[in-house]
Amino acid sequence: MATFSGFNDWLGSETRGVRISADGRLRLAPNLRRVGQLPEGVIWSALPDGSGGAYLSAGTDGKLFHYTGGQMKPLGQVKGGIVFAMARLGQDLIVAPTGEGKLLRVSPTGDVKSFAEIEARIVWALAVEGDTVLVAGGAEKGAVLVQAREGSSRRLTELADETAFTALTSDGQGGWYLGSHGRGLVLRYSRQGDRLETLMDTPFEEVRALAYVDGQLFIGADNGLTPKFSTGQLERREGYLQADTTATTRSAVIRLDKDRVPETLWQSSQSQVYALAAWKGQLLVATGNRSRLFSLPLGKGRDTEPFAVVQELGTAQATAFLPSGGDLLVVGSNPAELHLLSEAQATEGTLESRILKGAPIADWGRAYLDAETPTGTNVELQFRTGSTETPDATWSNWTPPLRSGERPALPPARFAQFRLRLSSTRGGATPTVETVNVYWAQRNLAPVWEGVDLMPPGLVITRTAPPDDIGIERVPLETQKLIPALGYMGAEKRSFRRGGQSFVFRVNDPNGDALQFAIRLLPEKGAPILLEKAWKEKFFSFDTLPVPDGRYRLEVVASDAPSAPFNAALTSTWRTAPFTVDHTPPAISELSAVPEGEGVRVRFVARDETSVLKEAAVSADGEHWLLIVPEDRVFDQKEERFDVLVPRDMVRGDRLLVKVVDLHNNEQSAAVSLGTPAAKR
Repeated sequence: MATFSGFNDWLGSETRGVRISADGRLRLAPNLRRVGQLPEGVIWSALPDGSGGAYLSAGTDGKLFHYTGGQMKPLGQVKGGIVFAMARLGQDLIVAPTGEGKLLRVSPTGDVKSFAEIEARIVWALAVEGDTVLVAGGAEKGAVLVQAREGSSRRLTELADETAFTALTSDGQGGWYLGSHGRGLVLRYSRQGDRLETLMDTPFEEVRALAYVDGQLFIGADNGLTPKFSTGQLERREGYLQADTTATTRSAVIRLDKDRVPETLWQSSQSQVYALAAWKGQLLVATGNRSRLFSLPLGKGRDTEPFAVVQELGTAQATAFLPSGGDLLVVGSNPAELHLLSEAQATEGTLESRILKGAPIADWGRAYLDAETPTGTNVELQFRTGSTETPDATWSNWTPPLRSGERPALPPARFAQFRLRLSSTRGGATPTVETVNVYWAQRNLAPVWEGVDLMPPGLVITRTAPPDDIGIERVPLETQKLIPALGYMGAEKRSFRRGGQSFVFRVNDPNGDALQFAIRLLPEKGAPILLEKAWKEKFFSFDTLPVPDGRYRLEVVASDAPSAPFNAALTSTWRTAPFTVDHTPPAISELSAVPEGEGVRVRFVARDETSVLKEAAVSADGEHWLLIVPEDRVFDQKEERFDVLVPRDMVRGDRLLVKVVDLHNNEQSAAVSLGTPAAKR
């Protein structure tokens, strides 16, 4: 089940024409429509033309456009880099191409000529003051504020510790507020005494936007945005992650009141602030990389609704606001678009929820919609499912509109999504969605086996070391090497005990259910032997000593019964390859020890009924053993013949011992007196 009622529940949704309040309620939004497009991808700077239209700079090669009369028209092109800032001086445009160190003047017909040489190499903001232009940007020695006139310029102030001044707005009293990149400072420059004072050191890298409204300064601060602008690489549209309380804050809107007391009004770990604008009693915040427009009430409304998402452009970034009569032009990038936001309410809006995930597949059930629908308004609910995390052509079609509580006719699938369609046929009336509850059941899937690993004979896996652990010094060498290599599996310990046989289960449940195992020993002949009914570990050891010698398989049935409902539990089975149980030591025959030259010729035959032999040795005292190989030099049979000349200096007394070991570490030894001839076969 998933409940959608709070603001964060809707963050991962795709919205168009739907307003998301801070309390999570959904309503129809102010009307937004696209009025212009450009192929350049990114609109870097936008400026109102004074007649309801806009001047725009787009792309990386200095292209300028004029949106007027509902049409997008090319204006001209300036040499140099990206144009991040423009200003209107009379009927002309003043633009600042990056890296040129100059301002250019562009006439209404697109003619370009030089206006002034300036100290700044990158310009982030321009403003007009009488017949002069104020330039905020960065020079080789840091942030600079420059005043330029036709043919001349002079530096007003600088700040060597900051990279650049990135925002500029008038204080209405002949002074200017500035934002910087580096330490994210908010500053005020006063004409009186050319004074520059720091008002605030924000906890961010940069101040990207400033808005001065009724004696209060609103600050849009970000981390990591200016370098992306500088390289001309604004990111593509990205999805919202689920709310993460540990995520680093990426941006904030801060208010400095008339007494210069700061207050954080809004902050986000996912969105970044590109622009601020006061409009219709609210402060609008343009963000990326989901191009959402947030609103913060400027009046007392903040007590009841501190913020809301009022619209979404559908681009990656919303980067600027421009007045257009009583409406507002909103600039979007990736793709480059121009939208018109009006106070009139949209008559229709849609919200597509974040993708709901089964684990790994689900039966999708009913959804219950809690909504108020005044006369003339309506809310429709639809569903679709698919097998890819991003909806594509393989997903099902949207269902017809469903009543609250109606079961959608959808096949089981891993992913699902619902869509709300809000509509109104009566001006000013809007439906209100309070809550959506969606139910589904994870389809239970059987455990999935990768295999069962057979451990070497004698290796025992336990939660704690067994009480009869005989110690590493008596463990066969090849098993000694495995014990530290295998180490621990959580709290399990590896040790050695004669007759022990262990297995490790490589099995997982697709639903993450707890598993239990029914374990049987299957002999080649005879009835199966039940070892465990409901084993809980993914390892298993048992004592083979009570079991007759022979070849066996282990059958392991994995069940998700501990977690699944009784009537939905599933099982899957794995049978191992055959393995051998062997407790009987080899037999030694035809043993002889006859002096020969400077040594003693030792001959004998070793034979095991079940296993291949793996080791043989001779000793004079039973403590110091000399390993030997069979006549054919390879241990590869159940019966091996040995013929070896033992040096005389290694023989003490009149007796010799021989020892043989099979693959299951069963050991047999025998003694022979010197001079004993081999018995005839």
